[in-house]
Order: sequence, then structure tokens, then C-alpha cells
Amino acid sequence: LPFDSTRRYPVVFAIYGGPGSQQVYHAFGTSTWNQWLAQQGYIVVGVNNRASNNYGSAFMKVSYQRLGYWEAHDFAEAAEYLKTVRYVDGGRIAIMGGSYGGYATIYTMERYPDIFTVGIANSPVTDWRLYDTIYTERYMGLLDETVYDEASAIKHAGRIKGRLLVIHSMMDDNVHPQNTMQFLTAATNAGVDVDLRIYPPGRHGAAYNQASAFLIRQASFEYLERHLKGGLPAH
Repeated sequence: LPFDSTRRYPVVFAIYGGPGSQQVYHAFGTSTWNQWLAQQGYIVVGVNNRASNNYGSAFMKVSYQRLGYWEAHDFAEAAEYLKTVRYVDGGRIAIMGGSYGGYATIYTMERYPDIFTVGIANSPVTDWRLYDTIYTERYMGLLDETVYDEASAIKHAGRIKGRLLVIHSMMDDNVHPQNTMQFLTAATNAGVDVDLRIYPPGRHGAAYNQASAFLIRQASFEYLERHLKGGLPAH
């Protein structure tokens, strides 16, 4: 980042957030995508939210039967802190992720619609009743409609205020595309406009070759430029 402390920069939260994962380490790490975004003038943020690994059992298990809740809370807390930093533009904060990170992106925008104004969700779970039980029941327990409804991005689609891009493959063998289709139906019925990109031949993560991987990155970057920076005309 060609940093200038007198400027105010937009922020992109690059997240995953799932139980047992870890986003930030006490070590040097690289992400060409995050580095490139930084070079384009974005502050890229990672968060070890509650349920992350290597902070003890209680820290990780706090999300039991509350998937999404503490992750969203911690992302919002981090965003509120960043708003106090003089070189951060607190009115331009985006959040993006894939798979569980796609779910966390949508759910966080629903719980904190006034903080995150732009979101990009790749291959998101949108309701844990639509995901495989070997993973879901480990963290959500056996089906309890009240518990599952609270964690459902579909049930809260009407809360979204910002711009949201959803990316999915019709051949996703991990997160079935019905997650995206049912979420889009709920959002539309609630009067929420959601942008969508479908990559038919891909698997989980949507990309199926180098060209599609490039186009997904390009679409994501242009979405940030258009809706977070206001630097590109709307299509």
C-alpha cells in the first residue's frame, strides 16, 4: 500500500470465520489477492473471531448452536474500532469471504447493516438445514427450528441494506446451489436487490479453470471499485 496517513482509506474485511479456523497468525503470511487489493488503495483486515483455533476450548466452543452470531459480533467490533483510526474511512467498509466466509459475510451484513455497506459472498451456506449433517450437527446440534432459524441467512435476508454480490457454481458439490437460490428468493421477496454471478461448470469456490478464477477476482474487484470507492459506472 502506498500509504499516506493524511488520506482516509476504504476497508475490506477478508474473512472465513468458521469454527476451528484461524485467519491471523503470529507469523508472516502472504496472500497475493489481499496484497493486490492493498496496492489498489484498500486496507485489508483479517480477524481471529470467537470460535477460531488456538485460543482454547471455551473460545472455540462458544459458537455451539449459535453459528454466525459471535463471528458477526467480532467483525462488527473490529470495524467499530477501525472507525476511530484517523486514516480509515468508516463509511466505506466491505466484507467478503467464501464458503463459511460467504455465509459469515451475508449474516454479518444482516446483523450489522449500518456498518458493512458492501459484501461479496462466494459459495455461501445460507441455511444450515441445507448443509451436510456431519458438519452442521457438530456445531448446531440436532435440528431445533428456533436455533436453526436464528442462524439462517435466509430468514434474515430482509435486514440487508448494502450492496451484496453472490457468486456460486451450479455444480458445487460441497455447498449446494440451492443455498444461493433460496437466499435470493427470500431477499427478492423482502425487496432486497442482490447481484449474482453463476459459473455453471465450477465446483466449490465457483472457479473451474484459470480464466474463470481471473474473472471472479476481476468481478470482485470491480464490485469494490464501483460500490465502495464509486470509481466505476454501474452496469
